Amino acid sequence: IQTNGYDCGLWVLAQIAAVLRGCEITGLREEDMIMFRKFLYIQVLRIPTVVA
Repeated sequence: IQTNGYDCGLWVLAQIAAVLRGCEITGLREEDMIMFRKFLYIQVLRIPTVVA
């Protein structure tokens, strides 16, 4: 459960990821958000660049 005022977008993304994996809610805790943020960063870096 989020207790700060700045991770709300990250919690929304965590919930979306949980639903896409077939869970009703995320099992993440607030102390897991640092690692989840790093996970998302790596996923964004892995998106291929489109050359037009």
